[in-house]
Amino acid sequence: MKKIGRYIISYGSAVIFSLVGLILQMFIPQNVFIAVLAIISVIPIVLLVCNMVLAKKYVSKINKTKLADMHGYMLRHRKEAQETSHLLLKKLQRIRHITSMYSVIIWLLAVCIAVLGGILYHFQTWLFYLGLIYSGTVFYAVYSRYRKEEKIVLDEDDFYLSREEYPYITSLVHRAANTLGCNSSITVMLTDGCNATIIKDKDRYILQIGIILLGVMSEDELYCIFLHEFSHVSDKNAKNIKEARYNAWISNQGQYHTRIMSFLTNLYVYFDVRYIFDHMTFQYATAVVEEVQADRDIAKYGDAKMAASAFLKLNYSNNCYWESGVKDEDSIYQSETLKADYFTVNIQKFKKAIETRHDYWDSLVDKEILANNATHPTLKMRLETLGIKDAKLIDDDSSQEYREEVQKAIDYAESKVYENRRKTYEQDRKECYTEPLKRVSEWEINGCPIVSESYADIISDLKQLGRHEEAEALCDRAINELNENSSMHAYFIKGCALLYRYDDSGLDYIYHAIEKNQNYLEEGLQIIGTFCCMTGREKELLEYRERAPQLAQKNKDENSKADYLSKNDNLTKENLPDGMLEDILTFIKSVDKDIIQNIYLVRKNISDTFFTSAFVIHFYGGTDAQRDEIMHKIFRYLDSYPTEWQFSLFDYFECMEIKFDRIDGSLVYSKSNKNI
Repeated sequence: MKKIGRYIISYGSAVIFSLVGLILQMFIPQNVFIAVLAIISVIPIVLLVCNMVLAKKYVSKINKTKLADMHGYMLRHRKEAQETSHLLLKKLQRIRHITSMYSVIIWLLAVCIAVLGGILYHFQTWLFYLGLIYSGTVFYAVYSRYRKEEKIVLDEDDFYLSREEYPYITSLVHRAANTLGCNSSITVMLTDGCNATIIKDKDRYILQIGIILLGVMSEDELYCIFLHEFSHVSDKNAKNIKEARYNAWISNQGQYHTRIMSFLTNLYVYFDVRYIFDHMTFQYATAVVEEVQADRDIAKYGDAKMAASAFLKLNYSNNCYWESGVKDEDSIYQSETLKADYFTVNIQKFKKAIETRHDYWDSLVDKEILANNATHPTLKMRLETLGIKDAKLIDDDSSQEYREEVQKAIDYAESKVYENRRKTYEQDRKECYTEPLKRVSEWEINGCPIVSESYADIISDLKQLGRHEEAEALCDRAINELNENSSMHAYFIKGCALLYRYDDSGLDYIYHAIEKNQNYLEEGLQIIGTFCCMTGREKELLEYRERAPQLAQKNKDENSKADYLSKNDNLTKENLPDGMLEDILTFIKSVDKDIIQNIYLVRKNISDTFFTSAFVIHFYGGTDAQRDEIMHKIFRYLDSYPTEWQFSLFDYFECMEIKFDRIDGSLVYSKSNKNI
């Protein structure tokens, strides 16, 4: 239902049943009936409060669970997925069905409230109108649960392969769909990258094909990919798809209503949070299993050797992406004029990488370890499912019609991308090439100094320009020349570069950065985990799986709480060590563009042993770009401060609810009184 229609039906229902109440009051003994209805009318409020309390307790229980225990819980479900997936699915269905029955009860309560309002019309008119509003609001809460599956609106700027223009490629699509019993209409889209995905949208399928994938796959390999994708949306997965849609819908309930009406979704909030958590568990447990099932369909309906060749190329794409960013290369924005060969260049680069690197990449296949958070099986698992022991790339003997259509699709994508990029190329080039080059050139003219608060941006600019070796050399200089606390960014970037070259000495660099600076925790752990699984380093992976939960738990309990300020926090006056505040304020004033009105400093006490010194910058005037630039420079300065100290940085307008003037000594700088 649309919002206006839902309002009309909700309050229309209230009016109708209020009229029923007007009629009933003439025939039914009023005192007892009114008393019963009055008691019933309180029930929705009680249910609302109960849902909010229960949901809060449930979420609190989950949040208090140790990350290691939660991870263990999820892993147990994954290991037992074959046996428990149907039980998890039944649990989801049961919650959904209970929620539907609960909606019927809420609807009956709304009817009773409306009837009560009609009965009270002859006593107090205002009670009638109150009952009308109250019952209409409750009706709205019920009708808001009505889900009409709406068709996904596709962007006309996207790339589509029509059956008329690309009969050969789309014939492969439809043959795979028919083989798996997927008989609805199909929309074929081209996307960036080397992947394929599919969405079941009401009465059609939306198949997305990466243009790089299309450029490197033979027609037989591509057909196997299509079989895999349509297996995901075939009838055997219909129940899973239904639950996924319901989960997506309740996860986004608030966006469908006004702020006031969205509060009414709390009538269902306990059921919804239970469902969302259980669906997350279900997805985690069954993700790899569903992928294996799709691979079995390839083995059943397609050519296993061709599928193995296709999966090799997909794996090569991941390896190629992993290794990108460590060797010097020209920036795509180096040319003053936009070139119309973006995809062609990337396809050729990938093909060349396959020629030169496939032997090493093949050596990793048997070593790879399935990650605990994996959504797809390892390549070795895929090959075992296909019954292939020795996977090899198969020479492309695709038909001429297929080759011509692939080239036509690439040319089509090139033209569309060119038109889209042409509009913003000048500005994009300025941001991604001209300005970084200017900053690097100025830095070089000044003798390539290592400054704690600015070297990280120089590293970023060098990498943006494709000068990765110089960026890594700058990391080495920062590590050797700067205070340890100031060099954590260098440790992190250096460690990543080493791992991207399969050098496990990078592990120590990243761990060091993570332990000293929590800003690198999430990305650092992800990179370490990926590296250990990809290269089959069991010993290092075991250490990672022991250390990661501890680091993540510390981040959850302490560091993450330093990322926000609220009026409920334990905020007190902060007394920094001698000279520290003066240093920081001096720097902030040096980057100010005369738009900082006030600077506040408070201590946020997070635990008995952990706190953060929070700087709050109050701007007055200036553009968004100017404010962002100033905040970025202050962040870099605080993040690389030579003394080990926990800082946080906020824009005043993000925490206006806090009355800083009530915290003694919190105002440390004011434009109107610079001598504070």
